[in-house]
Amino acid sequence: MTEPLFDRDGWWDPRCRAFASLRSASALRLGLIGRWLGTQWRGRTVVDLGCGGGLLAVPLAEAGARVVGVDLARRALQDARRRQARAFFPLVGDLASVPIATGCADVVLLADVIEHVSDPAAAVAEAARLLRPGGSLFVNTLHRTLRSRLFAVVLGEGLGFIPRGTHDWRQFVRPDELERMAAAAGLVRQKLTGESPRLLRTVSTGAVVLCESRTLAVGYAALYGKL
Repeated sequence: MTEPLFDRDGWWDPRCRAFASLRSASALRLGLIGRWLGTQWRGRTVVDLGCGGGLLAVPLAEAGARVVGVDLARRALQDARRRQARAFFPLVGDLASVPIATGCADVVLLADVIEHVSDPAAAVAEAARLLRPGGSLFVNTLHRTLRSRLFAVVLGEGLGFIPRGTHDWRQFVRPDELERMAAAAGLVRQKLTGESPRLLRTVSTGAVVLCESRTLAVGYAALYGKL
């Protein structure tokens, strides 16, 4: 991720527009995670790679999971830590080389991350390394299509729903590319759904509002299992 945009406070502040769209999108992702992986988190270990200010990590910690949030953005990690979730542990680290033991995690998250890194395959491989056999990887990202460029970059950033410079369309990841990365890392896809913007709600709330969709043309979320 681009650190000047994301390495800052305000992730949880409803007055901070910079993260309003991420806060809104996190509600959809938490719903997907709960439906796909259940709502009983006590006793589970989660590693959230590229956790930022902890919009997913902190709620899962509050639900009972032991969550390690990994990011290079120190101020964002501090913002997450201020939420005072007892089982949230911030860790400054690179997604491609995480200083955590192999096979330690029941669940790994790569949420809104792989479209921002130079080597998404390395991030997926590292996520797979951290998973125990039978563990699950949750990923969401943006598809490299003209529609995603229009919605995420031209309109999203152009109209101020997302900070300018957040995205580089050339780094968006097609589903077939993610599938190859996951297969190379020994992961098998279990779930896949599209994420599409609700345009009227987005305009009325001033933040990107997403919903599940049959089309993968803008964004998508997937769940992978480690055999």
